[in-house]
Amino acid sequence: MLDLLSVPAAAEELSVHPSRVRALISSGALAAEKVSGVWLVDRASVAGRNRQQASAGRPLSPGNAWALLLAASGEELPSELQASARWRIRRALAFYGLSVLRPRLARRAEPSSYWAAAGELRALHDRSDLVLSGPSAAAAHDLGLVGSDAIDAYVPVRLLKVLRRKHALQPMSGPECNVILRAVPDDAWLLGSRRFAPLAAVAIDLCTYADPRAARVGADALARIDRDRKAA
Repeated sequence: MLDLLSVPAAAEELSVHPSRVRALISSGALAAEKVSGVWLVDRASVAGRNRQQASAGRPLSPGNAWALLLAASGEELPSELQASARWRIRRALAFYGLSVLRPRLARRAEPSSYWAAAGELRALHDRSDLVLSGPSAAAAHDLGLVGSDAIDAYVPVRLLKVLRRKHALQPMSGPECNVILRAVPDDAWLLGSRRFAPLAAVAIDLCTYADPRAARVGADALARIDRDRKAA
């Protein structure tokens, strides 16, 4: 007889949101069965998933993290990227998938949260040097999540102090926060002048939200990216 865990318990074991566990069940990445209308997850499958995540390796450099996110999103890799790095990135995606590699991408940016007045939010949103992500970019990628007035964006490190000063951004956490700026090292900025972050980055950022709907949309998008890559 299988040793079964509830979805919340499995999520705690894997250090992910319960919606991510449900997405893994749907994709077949976790063994589970429905008992009286409730999904229960095989403990051995959860343990195997944890071993797989641990084996994925150490964190990637910011530049390689962004190259991997571009590749996972089906976009062209930077021309200056060495052939050996291209091979490693494509091999890692093929072998592990984006969902497992996600913890290795933490160095892509350093997030900080702020509060901004309504007028400054509008001014920030209109800037061309911000690359929108999370809920701010979900609609652009047809993820079925309506954005709010809050801003989630990537910026080069060199612009962070300028933005904080020019738009009177006040450091803030919790529900009062309405701006998240994710500072990317200047030498790892591969986003050019685009308006929206690559799909893979948007999905990962959504997974970090406390709002269960945003987290679920992010988890579903990650699972879909991995399924599409396997089917290609």
